[in-house]
Amino acid sequence: MPKFITADLLFDSIQGEFKKNPVITIDGDKIFDVRFGNVEVPADAEIINLEGCTLLPGFIDAHDHLSLSPQLPNHPMLMNDPDPLLMLRGITNMKLDLSRGITTSRCLGDKNFIDLYLKNAVEEGIVEGPRIVTCTRGIKTTHAHGSVGTVFNGVEAIRLAVRENIARGADFVKLFITDTIRKTEYMPYFMSPEEIGVAVQEAHMAGKKVAAHSIGGDGLNHCIEQGVDVIEHAYFADEAQIDNMIKSDRWVVLTPSIFFNDNRWLTVPPAVAEGFRRNREEVLACHQAMLKAGIKFAVGTDATHGQLDEDVIFLTQIGATYAKALQGITINAAKVCEREDLIGSIESGKKADLVAVQGNVEARIEAIRDIRFVMKEGIVKVLDGKALFV
Repeated sequence: MPKFITADLLFDSIQGEFKKNPVITIDGDKIFDVRFGNVEVPADAEIINLEGCTLLPGFIDAHDHLSLSPQLPNHPMLMNDPDPLLMLRGITNMKLDLSRGITTSRCLGDKNFIDLYLKNAVEEGIVEGPRIVTCTRGIKTTHAHGSVGTVFNGVEAIRLAVRENIARGADFVKLFITDTIRKTEYMPYFMSPEEIGVAVQEAHMAGKKVAAHSIGGDGLNHCIEQGVDVIEHAYFADEAQIDNMIKSDRWVVLTPSIFFNDNRWLTVPPAVAEGFRRNREEVLACHQAMLKAGIKFAVGTDATHGQLDEDVIFLTQIGATYAKALQGITINAAKVCEREDLIGSIESGKKADLVAVQGNVEARIEAIRDIRFVMKEGIVKVLDGKALFV
């Protein structure tokens, strides 16, 4: 028997606008129909009345790490813990994300294929969590940044790593190219153009995209020149690089919480937190420049689990329109995941991934914090603000 969902408003992520009085018909795990206004509903139908709410597509965290747990003390070092412990943390983090409306998570690397095991566990119904789109092992060199990365050095080792990742089921390939903060005027990079190039070549040969952790400097230039498809972070991209990314039609995944969500650094040594605070002014200016230039972007938490809404609110405070910020966690994030045919918008034929928040998001973006209802693939996961799973 189909379900019918009604609400006050619906965010149309394709058009980037809000529409009144939606009536959504759900059949199994898919959206069957979307209509507006007075719609006749069968007398014996199951109706989910979300009066006073805004309905949005299920949120997509476009940059996550499943087992990275910033809520725990000195979290980067915890990535050296045994795999079973990392998996348990990943299960906890996925449940939190799902309870906060994230129905799809794009994972940018976990250790030893943990992300694949978690992805399979979700798909088999063993654990609760978002749908996982993942790169498997993030590829880094010995001296590079990235506590969640796996070390490979040299062109042939990186070629083999990409092939192994794809053979194991990687949806895309992830490279760690630069650091995360600016420590000196020069921004070092840790993978040669030849190493970047071979990763891109191997991935593209298999029909896979490449994403790169790159904040700016020469490393970002090499990523653009070598054909990297998605730039993660771009915290210090200069005007020429922003223009080049736009002209070459690259996606950028913005992850502002690393610098601007103080909760992220409550559990690390003060000197580490200060390094991020010291860079804030420059990073803020870069975010505003990218937004003003109209760069294509999606939004991710970088494992600030359960707080994707805060990234959306922040972006609207520094220049993004409500629609663009929301598209960054819906249809544009779906495009980065290469799943826009299945998720990212509320349309007939797409997965029944829905989030309802209390209030009028069109009038007040902060309403996105008050999540009252979450549906993933036609199954209600959160009702009246309470998760229906443990």
